[in-house]
Amino acid sequence: MNKKLNFIFKNKKIYKIILYPFLLIVIISLVYFSIPKFFNYTPKLIERSLKKNSNFIIKNISNTNYRLFPSPRLRVYGSTFEFKENILKVEGAKIDIILNPLNLFNYNGLTYDKLLIIGGSTNIKINKFNELSNYIKKNKKKIYFKNNNIIISQKKNKLFEIDNSLIKINSKNNTQQLKINGLLLNYNVIFFLQNDSENKIKINLKIPELDISTNILLKKKDMPRSHEGSVNFDVLNNFFQFNFLKEKKVIINKGFVRNDLINSSFEGEASFKPHFFFNLDVEPSTINIEKIFSKIQKLFFSENPQGLNIVKKINGFLNFKTIFEGNVIFKNSEILFQNFKTGKDNPVFFDAKISEFGKKGKIQFNLVKDIQYKKNSNQELKISGFIIPSSSKVTFKQVLLDKEVFTEKKTKNYEEKFKNEVINNSLSNIFNNTKINNFFKNFVN
Repeated sequence: MNKKLNFIFKNKKIYKIILYPFLLIVIISLVYFSIPKFFNYTPKLIERSLKKNSNFIIKNISNTNYRLFPSPRLRVYGSTFEFKENILKVEGAKIDIILNPLNLFNYNGLTYDKLLIIGGSTNIKINKFNELSNYIKKNKKKIYFKNNNIIISQKKNKLFEIDNSLIKINSKNNTQQLKINGLLLNYNVIFFLQNDSENKIKINLKIPELDISTNILLKKKDMPRSHEGSVNFDVLNNFFQFNFLKEKKVIINKGFVRNDLINSSFEGEASFKPHFFFNLDVEPSTINIEKIFSKIQKLFFSENPQGLNIVKKINGFLNFKTIFEGNVIFKNSEILFQNFKTGKDNPVFFDAKISEFGKKGKIQFNLVKDIQYKKNSNQELKISGFIIPSSSKVTFKQVLLDKEVFTEKKTKNYEEKFKNEVINNSLSNIFNNTKINNFFKNFVN
């Protein structure tokens, strides 16, 4: 019995030795971390500290208070602020300035490790992306956004909005990172940007529910505003990949596209100022002309053609090789098909122009083909006319065989044969080689 009592008393002494110092540390810590609650954190002090440490311009502070938990922090209410020269503009947010525990009694300014921006909205301008990247690279503080709405805009126009986002801006071991998680049109979106000490920039974008994945690698060159890198883009079973070098123009090489319409390599150049322009050499290994033409019908020749806005904004060249040859030219809201050649042994040559779109839109064409009249004798066939894609109608305006101009009646006769033997209620049949070659045989008989 006496031994048990001695053991208990000894343990109590040990507990006291441990407990009293522990309680003392807790009390001192609570006092230490609570004292800043009585400090007067003026708006000017906050403005000056954020400007100095994070290059923030903060305005309209309505209230501030000190919070001990979950870590020492100063909460700022009713503020709007900008990141360095309006790179980002944040409105209607609360800001938690996470203070450095070792410098709570710095009367000349706030010493903090992290900023937490809660709620509100953040406006990011597309033309400020380079400045934002440079800001992230130079930033040494952690900046987190929580439950924030991100508005991406160009000039005064809103392009899209990411709701309920979580943003993290970190800097560690000479590597800067920007992470964004949020909702875009009610779909989860994940964005990641990393800038390392070797001037390499990695950009990843994923929208899993839409099967969208983008990976971009950039590396700055010695020349100002010069980059090289690679792009991989995958969306709904459409895969794009290319390398590029950006100087005055963007030089594209080792490009490849794969989907249910086309498998093709491509290379060339593109520029964005003063207007978007491209010049690409395209070498398809497989192509589904019928499906492509069907999509063209829907995009450009329906009641409300969605593709018309695209045509108005782009100028450039697509130069096709391998399976067929020719140039597609986008210019002044028109689409031109020049010097096209299909078939190797017995080719067909044609030009075409699309200048009218919508339900009444037309494709004007000129076709040239050599018709074998006798064993060692060919005659040149020329057909000009127009196609109305919305109604799958083809009209022959003029037919010449060996420079002989067909009469209007004879021209209409061949037009009717083309309708019955080739079109047969489907305009995509004009790409059916068997039907087309059988039609040309009519000019021999």
